[in-house]
Amino acid sequence: MVYNFVNLGMNVFLKLFLLSFSSLLLIACKPEEPEVHTPSSDLLRITVQPTFGSETLFLDSIYQTPEGYDVKFKEIKFYMEDIRNGLNLLKDVALFDYRLRGDTLMQSPGDKDYYEDIQANLGVGPTLNHNDPVGFNPMSWLYISNSNDMHWDWNPGYIFVKIEAKVDTIQDGISLFDHNVIFHVGKDENLKSLSFDNINWVNIGDEHVFSLKLDLLHFLDTGSSSIDLKIEHTSHTSTGQEVLSDKIMTNFKESLTLF
Repeated sequence: MVYNFVNLGMNVFLKLFLLSFSSLLLIACKPEEPEVHTPSSDLLRITVQPTFGSETLFLDSIYQTPEGYDVKFKEIKFYMEDIRNGLNLLKDVALFDYRLRGDTLMQSPGDKDYYEDIQANLGVGPTLNHNDPVGFNPMSWLYISNSNDMHWDWNPGYIFVKIEAKVDTIQDGISLFDHNVIFHVGKDENLKSLSFDNINWVNIGDEHVFSLKLDLLHFLDTGSSSIDLKIEHTSHTSTGQEVLSDKIMTNFKESLTLF
């Protein structure tokens, strides 16, 4: 038997050619995969700058209230919880402490494109407010050693807003800051909702920063609601202090705005 090796070689070549051509057609006809947005690993930071009108507010410095009293602010602290945009959670809870941490409210990894708007609670929502602070993750601002004096031992729950100050209420030219102001406001009924729209995240170094300001002059007089520190100077959110407690939270919310 005589084999035609030339024809056999040509047959193999044609089969390989047709197989390769078919593979190319399959690849060419395959639909394109949809583009997937991969979240970036930005470091996002929210800052809060206390002011007194147009001035930067410094603790222990002297400012003048609308009534003409001299005031020194000693403490400015507050909780912001459930910081998100819709379904996208940025931070479960943050604690602002001007004396210890300056203007930083929170810092967290995230994609700034997901947070053009932000909603949050001013305070701690009822699902967390009554939990034992020992039971939280030690890294949480709700954990007992981190919340520190922002949790009441005598009343289950957190202090939402704390402002302490000393005031000279006698305008005689003699500095005597002997009038104490203590605002410690909490309880579920005083929780306030916050909303910030059209946020401009500013790239600073390796962070994207969103800045708020807290105007304590506006806090004392919003135009529709005023707090006279001489006569409205104490709230521990106790019975009989409901009106002042609500005023403190409402004025505080209105004074926390985009910088």
